[in-house]
Amino acid sequence: MKPRVIALIAVLALVLAACTGDVAETTTTAGEEEPATTAAEEEPTTTAGGATTTTAGAAEDPLAEFGESTAADPALVEKALGPVEEVPDIVLASIARADQDLDQATIDTAMACFSSTVGGGECETGTGGEVIMGYADGGGLNVWRQVTRMEAILQALTYPEIGTIVFRDAQWSTDPAVPIGDINFMVERGVTFIIGYPDWGIALGDAIKAAEAAGIPYVPYSAGWVGLPGQDGALVPGTDYLSIVGEDLCALGESFSEVINTGVGEGTIGVLGGTPGNALSLGWQQCHLASLGEGVDVINPPADENSTTGDTYWVNDIALQTVTGWLSTNPDIAGYSYEYADGLSTALSAYEQLGIPLDNLTVAIRTDEQTLFCDWAERNNPNYNIWYSAGGNFQSRTAVTAQMMKLAGAEIPAEIVVPHVMRQVTTADCNPDRVTPTVSGTSLVPDAVLALMYPEG
Repeated sequence: MKPRVIALIAVLALVLAACTGDVAETTTTAGEEEPATTAAEEEPTTTAGGATTTTAGAAEDPLAEFGESTAADPALVEKALGPVEEVPDIVLASIARADQDLDQATIDTAMACFSSTVGGGECETGTGGEVIMGYADGGGLNVWRQVTRMEAILQALTYPEIGTIVFRDAQWSTDPAVPIGDINFMVERGVTFIIGYPDWGIALGDAIKAAEAAGIPYVPYSAGWVGLPGQDGALVPGTDYLSIVGEDLCALGESFSEVINTGVGEGTIGVLGGTPGNALSLGWQQCHLASLGEGVDVINPPADENSTTGDTYWVNDIALQTVTGWLSTNPDIAGYSYEYADGLSTALSAYEQLGIPLDNLTVAIRTDEQTLFCDWAERNNPNYNIWYSAGGNFQSRTAVTAQMMKLAGAEIPAEIVVPHVMRQVTTADCNPDRVTPTVSGTSLVPDAVLALMYPEG
């Protein structure tokens, strides 16, 4: 089911117009430093989808009134997203803040926050700011979650208004009462806002609505919809919670299908997902399965349109168990689709364990941990090809920036759509000098910080 962008058209501050305090989901071509308006083009133009695109050369940054800049370093934009074209201004603003020349004091604070919030806790940023940032993660145990948390910590440190960060980690509890309790705790703690990933989806609906009713806005990242549009019990972003940050999940699933349909043509594939009921896996799997070619069969397809297949909780060992089971009865699997590259890297060790040669394989993946890419490079098999999108760790930064812009008076779009492209893995995607191969190459956490987070490499 394809999420629809609910764009909010804003009136930007112009020479003859008063400032409204609103900001639309404007987009700027990646690499443009400051969108501009010429004398003949004083107003933004509205696209067919309702989003607003700022004309190149504008006299003032469209987000300046909210303390933000869209002048993100083009190299950082490409690092985070790949060779995309138009990028929403809020996304550009969040990447602009990631261009940090970190001094030792900031690194020390970031690491202190990271260490003190493992499993749940809180830290002071040292600014004395009155804003209390809440971070409610339904998972927390793998590297992707840890790096995404550090992205948010580093982003928070760019805002002196944020004085405290409160973190709760449900560690993929199979009891929804745990993540529900985490959100309720945030409300009782009196946080200013909450960001996070709702692994339990719809089950968290009442807790999220209670937080919003208490004046505590909620923004999930990584397309963590609290139920997909049209699903029974689904919350509506922009109405029931502030906004959602993430890719167009249906478009992502269809991109996966293009890879599989071309690379496999005819054959059997395995489709893997994360926690049962999470919207990220459900969203792309729905459109992926619907757009696969007639000659492509799926091992253990989902029971219905509201369920997923290959649930791994994004835990490497469970991914290995799943693929081992599939290969035991289907040794000729021709491809895999999954969001998590490092998890698939572990899962593919099932081939060696079962004595099955890994050949003629096409993989469509979202994240870009180098464990998978370097293993691919070592195999040097022309019949084995991987296509990937991006790790998306930085999306937690976008959630922080959206919340801070809301506090500054901006009108936040209900959906902040992060653009994606699929890229074929080459030997250049395996960097032997990477601080640690388990971190996505598209992460914006500086190497100096990653080295402290993972000192063993």
